[in-house]
Amino acid sequence: MALHKSMLVARADLKMAMKVSYVKYGLIAIVSLGPIMLVGLVFLIALLDPATAAATLTMMDPLLSPMLGILAIIPASLISANALVGEREQSTLEPLLCTPLTDRELLIGKALSSLIPAITLLLGSILITEISTIMILLYVGAEVVLFPGVASLFLLLTAGPTLILAIVSVMILISGRVKRVYEAYQTSGATVFIFVIPMMLPMVSMDASGNVDMNLVWLSNIVTFLVCLLLALITWALAIGRFNRDKMVSM
Repeated sequence: MALHKSMLVARADLKMAMKVSYVKYGLIAIVSLGPIMLVGLVFLIALLDPATAAATLTMMDPLLSPMLGILAIIPASLISANALVGEREQSTLEPLLCTPLTDRELLIGKALSSLIPAITLLLGSILITEISTIMILLYVGAEVVLFPGVASLFLLLTAGPTLILAIVSVMILISGRVKRVYEAYQTSGATVFIFVIPMMLPMVSMDASGNVDMNLVWLSNIVTFLVCLLLALITWALAIGRFNRDKMVSM
């Protein structure tokens, strides 16, 4: 029953966010950008040299695949930043906060309104990129490899959702304490840099031929996941402990 109430809040929040033009069109652009960039690159590599396409994609995978995770964070920040500030601007915040919902039900609903679409977009981007890559490689007669590869899939499917949870919980707390949506957006930039770790560290081990040490790739991906997990646990605990509707109504 409690989850049902939270889902109603999530549905209302998402519906409200989609009424904001820059959120709606921003989501469309972001969703399209990741797969288009990666699939376009795969097509170009496979077309130029099918014989070495698999090796080239394997080499570039640790550097490029984390982009799908970065682009999944942006929709979460867009929606969660509007979770409370948007309602305050539309004068619908006070009635919502005065409903019989508990603080936790309200918080979970706000979080789900961002988590569900962001994770769905992440999984969709991964699936589209994987299927498109396989089809392109088969079409040109090249060796078939996963792109994103196994190490990158581990990163995206573990660190991705946990980092999204972290940014959502932080953004909800901040958006309940600021008066303009753009003020809440400013915090998302720093969080995105966490996903730069697995993009940059493998470059340290790159040799003259462009080969990357996969042991370092796995290490950086695992470290990134642990950092994201720790951040998610801390920020969600803070969100639960500090979420207070009375203070928001009085702002």
